[in-house]
Amino acid sequence: MINLIDIEETAATNAEAAYADWSRTRDPEVLKVVERAAWHMADKYGSTRTIERDDAIQEGLILVATNRRLAECLDDPELGPGVLYHRLVQLLTTKVRTEAKYRSRSTSYEVVTGAAA
Repeated sequence: MINLIDIEETAATNAEAAYADWSRTRDPEVLKVVERAAWHMADKYGSTRTIERDDAIQEGLILVATNRRLAECLDDPELGPGVLYHRLVQLLTTKVRTEAKYRSRSTSYEVVTGAAA
């Protein structure tokens, strides 16, 4: 027997992956924060070629739409854009560091075959 559950009745951490509120990404102030965080990430990790600004913007918008802790910043006026920026940079940094770590451990096909010379 299949046990069906409503997402609304489930704890937010369990339903987080299945829920996205894209309306939050249309707020001009949110877009400014996401762009600022994207610039920060592109500057910080540009030398590793891990993330570009446009990719960071896209990742930031996805996080704003899906992450409960970022939604708290938009719902609670005491937190505001400063906390949103801080939390967004933390989440993006975690994602980018992991990718950069694996990228730095890998060797390109061109280097292995000697075609990079």
